[in-house]
Amino acid sequence: MMRKFMMVISIGVIGLLSCQKSVQLDSPTPLKTKAKANLASVGNTYYIDPSGNDDSTGMSTTTAWRTLAKINASVFGPGDRILFKSGGVWNDTLHMKNSGTAEAPIIIDKYGGDVRPIINGGGKRNGSNALYLNKVSYFEVNNLELTNTIPSGTSYAATGIRVIGGSSAGTAISNVSIRNCYVHDVNGAIDGQTNYNKSSGGIILDGKIYGALVQSCHVANCSVEGIRTTGDRAMAARSKDIIIDNNLIEYIYGDGIVMSGVTGGSKITHNTVYKACMNTGSENYAGIWTIGSLNTLVAYNEVYGMTGGGANDGVAFDADGYDTNSVTDGDIFEYNYSHDNNGGFMLFMNQSKNIKVRYNVSVNDIGTTRLKKLFLIEKTTYDSREIYNNVFFIKNPTASLFNVMNGVSSGKPYATFSNNIFYTTSTISSLSTQADNGLKFNNNCLFPSSTFTSLNWGTIVRNNNFYEDPVFVNPIGGNGLDAAKGYDVGSGSAALNAGVFISNNGGEDFAGNALPLGNPDVGAFQHTVVANAGSSLADAYVRNGTYASTNYGTTADLVIKSDATSYARKAYAKFDIAMITKPKVSSAKLKMYVAGVNTALQRTINIYTTSTTSWLENSINWNNAPMDTVLVGKISVSGIGLQTIDVTSAINRLLTGTDRKVSFLFLNTAAASSTNDMSFSSREATTNKPTLELLY
Repeated sequence: MMRKFMMVISIGVIGLLSCQKSVQLDSPTPLKTKAKANLASVGNTYYIDPSGNDDSTGMSTTTAWRTLAKINASVFGPGDRILFKSGGVWNDTLHMKNSGTAEAPIIIDKYGGDVRPIINGGGKRNGSNALYLNKVSYFEVNNLELTNTIPSGTSYAATGIRVIGGSSAGTAISNVSIRNCYVHDVNGAIDGQTNYNKSSGGIILDGKIYGALVQSCHVANCSVEGIRTTGDRAMAARSKDIIIDNNLIEYIYGDGIVMSGVTGGSKITHNTVYKACMNTGSENYAGIWTIGSLNTLVAYNEVYGMTGGGANDGVAFDADGYDTNSVTDGDIFEYNYSHDNNGGFMLFMNQSKNIKVRYNVSVNDIGTTRLKKLFLIEKTTYDSREIYNNVFFIKNPTASLFNVMNGVSSGKPYATFSNNIFYTTSTISSLSTQADNGLKFNNNCLFPSSTFTSLNWGTIVRNNNFYEDPVFVNPIGGNGLDAAKGYDVGSGSAALNAGVFISNNGGEDFAGNALPLGNPDVGAFQHTVVANAGSSLADAYVRNGTYASTNYGTTADLVIKSDATSYARKAYAKFDIAMITKPKVSSAKLKMYVAGVNTALQRTINIYTTSTTSWLENSINWNNAPMDTVLVGKISVSGIGLQTIDVTSAINRLLTGTDRKVSFLFLNTAAASSTNDMSFSSREATTNKPTLELLY
């Protein structure tokens, strides 16, 4: 179970509270078009059936067109829909060249069943495509199956779906989406063959594009690439808002996913890349990488099973850039799970800067052949790569975890590692092939001690690292993001609350739990810390009139009632928060359990803080109870059950002073009634005692 870091202050029994975010992988992302409710009145619907007739109108299932040539020769306008018969097969290239509008995009889809229509490009020439979208905007493609198989004995570059964008800002296309398509068996020329082209493969987005979505597609058995953008790397000519989401990419000769030449708003999320980088030659490939990229998000992806990748690559992830036109700046790699990749976890090229790699889990990403390294790092002049709160579980032996390569001759292999867990079940001889003070290790958990304390660290800067077993809960590996949860740490782990605070940390851990404002746990998962505030806590209710001097501090309930003299009651609860050393908390929740209500249907209870906190449980009564109050919340009570009151602002106001006790008053301010009373469980109750939860 993945849990928040939370202080639970309980008047009596303490309990473990947890929260886990469920990641929805297949929710559709809407294209940036306006409402489509009126599409039926805009544009025409055209039907294509292998048994149709190109001389027909094409505007009904009984008058369907037959060939792709008919579509290629036709002109389409905003709102038009081009529907292929489910299960139909066409052997040709589909070439689209008209655009829709924001109000009425052009849509390609299927009709008449659940089976995707098939378009076989046939690989008839060099640079061929099964589907060619030539400078179209506001265009949607859904539910097609596409192949582009080159004839035996021929060496051509080939692509399944190619989108051609503009060459400058003034000619950029926009708002193209490709959803739920199956692109496979695109066997273009590979490294060393005639017509080899790295910008070929499954789905290629080529040129300047402002807004594109590739979602829920399956790309398999393709060369060279899986899904790739090829935008200009010069900043002024880059694409933007490219989203590659929830795709399965497998059995790819080259790269799984490449985001190239983008500036802002681009994301690679929720994808699975399996057995990419299948080449064993000299050309370098990676699972998922960015180049010439500004602020791209790479998150919630799984990359595994890669055995090739070239002479100096084959890593799961890569922040690339080799000259001033291809700088990758501000990209974030987070919440990813990589495992069983022969080429390593990550590559940093020399023109990558301000890169954050956080809350990822890497398992068995050092192989038994080739480089056998976890990180490949080129020397750079940018000291701005942050790698923090990750888990690296290493199974195979290696001479060094880091392979330092020449990039900028005057640079260093800059990278700062903080709050990570490095765990090996094998042997490591050194940290780096060229140990250098550009590498910094701060506050990492390194285990086992016998391995890491005996390493050759060279001049790597080290501070506050520790060598205790992190106590993983179930480190057996496996496929799927849930398998990464086995690399959470158990209770009693030295990693708990052992991290250093890092600002702008994204706000949540691998499992989606909120991060504290103070010191986090080491590793990719954040936990709840439960503490008993001790004997200084107190609660009681008081009663007016005849009972004004009577103390009710030992009862199992806290009665609250608005009634005539001698029958009115109000309640108090006090907590000690001296253990909070930070200037503020991110959340404070007061939890009170309603144990009983009278016959009135509903009552409103006001909650106040009192400036006076010195009252004692065994002596408080109506006469001496504090009334120097500030209203902090209200609840409506109609029945038995838990009530939660957000008192974050009240706690943060308190933390600006020196008093570390907080006192609450519970008061019914309604008109007097003999039936509006209710009671909370007190700290003397057997269960459901008052609790104050602080997240910080």
